[in-house]
Amino acid sequence: MKIGNWNVSNSLSEKTATILLHTAVIVLLLQWAFPLAAQSTAVSNITVATQLQDVVREGAELESKGNWRAAVNLYEKTLKSFPEAVQFRNRARLCRVHLDVSRRYNDSSYKKSINQLDLMSSKAVFREVLTKIDTYFYITPDWKKLVKNGLWQLQTAIQNDQFRNYYKLKTDNARDTAFKQRIDKWLEQQDIRNYQDVVYATEYISRQTNQTYAIPPQAAVLEIMSGSISLLDRYSSYLTGSELDDMFSQINGNFVGLGVELRILDKCLLIDRVIPSGPAGEAGIKKGDRIIEVNRKIIPQIASAKAADLLKGVEGTRVEIVLVATDGSVRRLSLTRRQVIVPSVEDVKILDKDSGIGYLRIRSFQKNTADDLEKVLWQLHKQGMQRLVIDVRGNPGGLVDSAVAVADFFIDKGTIVATRGRSVNEDVDYQAHDLGTWDMPLAVLVDAKSASAAEIFAGAVQDHQRAMIVGVKSFGKGSVQGIFPLASYNSGLRLTTARFYSPDGHMISQRGVRPDKEVNTVGKPLADGSLPLEQVDPVLAAGVDLLRDRKVVTVNRFLVK
Repeated sequence: MKIGNWNVSNSLSEKTATILLHTAVIVLLLQWAFPLAAQSTAVSNITVATQLQDVVREGAELESKGNWRAAVNLYEKTLKSFPEAVQFRNRARLCRVHLDVSRRYNDSSYKKSINQLDLMSSKAVFREVLTKIDTYFYITPDWKKLVKNGLWQLQTAIQNDQFRNYYKLKTDNARDTAFKQRIDKWLEQQDIRNYQDVVYATEYISRQTNQTYAIPPQAAVLEIMSGSISLLDRYSSYLTGSELDDMFSQINGNFVGLGVELRILDKCLLIDRVIPSGPAGEAGIKKGDRIIEVNRKIIPQIASAKAADLLKGVEGTRVEIVLVATDGSVRRLSLTRRQVIVPSVEDVKILDKDSGIGYLRIRSFQKNTADDLEKVLWQLHKQGMQRLVIDVRGNPGGLVDSAVAVADFFIDKGTIVATRGRSVNEDVDYQAHDLGTWDMPLAVLVDAKSASAAEIFAGAVQDHQRAMIVGVKSFGKGSVQGIFPLASYNSGLRLTTARFYSPDGHMISQRGVRPDKEVNTVGKPLADGSLPLEQVDPVLAAGVDLLRDRKVVTVNRFLVK
């Protein structure tokens, strides 16, 4: 199987190993071209060469098995240490496309759309998407680049095993090469200046694809559309019907299901979180348990993503799973899907009664987060709270309005966040209000997974000197996405519409929120292998220590005694 510029077989031959070694050497030479690396010693250069060679080899193995998610994670992790290694950035981009293709073809709602749409109706969907890009995308789109990106997505999909199996495509490298050269040449000659030109080019390519591969033209249109959106930037994407439903469930904080959050792995579905009041929680399922079978279908005999899709269903219906617990025990369970309320504010407690230090975790910024937080603040106040730790570690973000409302509880005046986009409707300065402000000393805990709306909140309380930020630099996702349901078909568009800036004018994108106190999260074991109490969670311990030294003037200036 040929993947991009790397030839990969299921077992790495001596010839393949040699090719990979040469690739690693090329990447190493690129590293040496930069001044910082040029200053390294010969010994460190050899170490770098070995590391890069290992990454190339491991990445090739993952790609040969179609394990696109693991490959993306590997390349992105490597790029953090070797940002100049452009080859890994290109591999990550290619693997993300393969991952997107596989995800869509494991999605029953997407496959349904292929059967329900035809060329004309799929063009109508794409036309609606393009008008929204033309109106709302935060920078002026390059229309020809957009078509090129969509075409590249289609050409990559044609090399994807799952796509090929679905359309029963036979391997024919000469055909694929001729098709690519013919379409690329045609596209170079086109003058594409607006979204109407994009629609025309897409129809031509879809008809050519149909003639060459007998793929339904609407499938080609949808693939070009998906690629043209997802390659606009990292956060924009086409949302299938089921993904759109999931998105609104996350925003509203409720969904129909089992009450679990999953991590999709090669051979299982790993339970990442259990909602206590959901069917899974009531059945005794715990974080770390693994689902290895769904409705008598064993993973990986069916893809993990497909198994995850089988867990979804209508309220009141049942699903059967086989679960492997963390202690290795195995059991078969039959669970009934039902409405599950997802709390966004959790782990509410008083950590230190003597100092009056309260604690709460905000999981995500949902529609109801501000209301939930207000109830919790009064609950903690009744328990003697004088200082507060707010934990947004692992918080991926959510609604801008929700993050603003939460920050407004602790900031009495001034700008909370400013958003700037191409549309004047996206240029907004969100202001704080004095009424109901809580004045107690704050510590906010962040980590590398604190992103987007979590960074809006942390950046606001930091710039207004209302809180000490503790932990490590946050993710650095400084952009705002709008969710647009489409009228032409049951699906949607997630589109970057603006960038946001902290009250002091800092752009969060790629920069992140930097902590006032950086804390190493790795504890040093004692002689018996255990961790001392202050190192079980050193970030939290540091936040508590900071608050103990902070003087309390008032807790809430409008508090009725």
